[in-house]
Amino acid sequence: MYVQMDGNVVIMNPNNGDILAMATYPGYNLNDPYTINNEELKSIWNTLQSSERSNNLEKMWRNKAISDTYEPGSTFKLITASTALEEGLVKDIEAENFACTGRIEVAGVSIKCWRYYRPHGSESLRTALMNSCNPIFIGLGQKLGVDTYFSYLERFGLLSKTGVDLPGEANSIFIAKEKAGPVELATISFGQRFEITPLQLVTAVSSIANGGNLVQPRVVKATIDSETGERREKEPIILSENVISKETSKNVLSMMESVVALGTGKNAQVKGYSVGGKTGTSEDGVNTGKYVTSFCGVASISDPELVILITLYNPTGEGGHHLGVSLWKLEKIEVYIFDKTLQISDI
Repeated sequence: MYVQMDGNVVIMNPNNGDILAMATYPGYNLNDPYTINNEELKSIWNTLQSSERSNNLEKMWRNKAISDTYEPGSTFKLITASTALEEGLVKDIEAENFACTGRIEVAGVSIKCWRYYRPHGSESLRTALMNSCNPIFIGLGQKLGVDTYFSYLERFGLLSKTGVDLPGEANSIFIAKEKAGPVELATISFGQRFEITPLQLVTAVSSIANGGNLVQPRVVKATIDSETGERREKEPIILSENVISKETSKNVLSMMESVVALGTGKNAQVKGYSVGGKTGTSEDGVNTGKYVTSFCGVASISDPELVILITLYNPTGEGGHHLGVSLWKLEKIEVYIFDKTLQISDI
């Protein structure tokens, strides 16, 4: 049976919102847009109704980075960690004030750590992020409470569209704050049971990378009058200032660097670069048996110029669906940024 893996990549300059690269796989030939790019669909194309063909073509043409939503999984722990630090719930990211026993009970529901069979034990916030430990972040969500947590969702721009200058942007899908109970808050705190677009996550993490400002993503940075040749620069748009403090930003970036150096994101190391990031795995729908894996990275940690989100839909084969494993199977990722080529080789 033929199984196709989809994916997309978004790269943003966190300082001015420039979208340096945006690509979706599989692509299609713009000169031949009615030829389907899915081998399984090709084999049954002639048997489909016209409405089914239209739906599949429209799906192929969609820019998944801005038009489709997904569960971000553990990449969203960056938002919970930032919120907890900003609210003063954690004073020292090195202090081992947490303990993973393999599971946590919330309103009568037992929620497991992914390593429930061998609990992480005593952890600091840094090691909890490195280990991607669900119970620790659930506990932080409980202490923050629904009102505070949702106020930060709004501050990070996760409850509204980014306003990017491209058509077809979708908005996030969260349960209404008034209906969010303890279990809903718990699942949100580690990135599940809600959906956002890849661009919304890149924009939110960019505010962590740049020291706390929520910058609107943009594709157009200047316009040129075709008659006069006059060039008009578009100033970056700051949607919100001081989403988090510079100190919180510094601490989260430091922890992201540890995730890549020693934690679940070790396969994203690039020799000669200080890279930070966070891996994520989530279900693609309820009880579908399919998963979405992702990696959100920042480079360089000392002076962030790039925020990168790689999202893979339904990865299969050797190594399973966890992106920490899947990354090593990508022999080379080449992203063309205007006249430059960024190569991440041998990861």
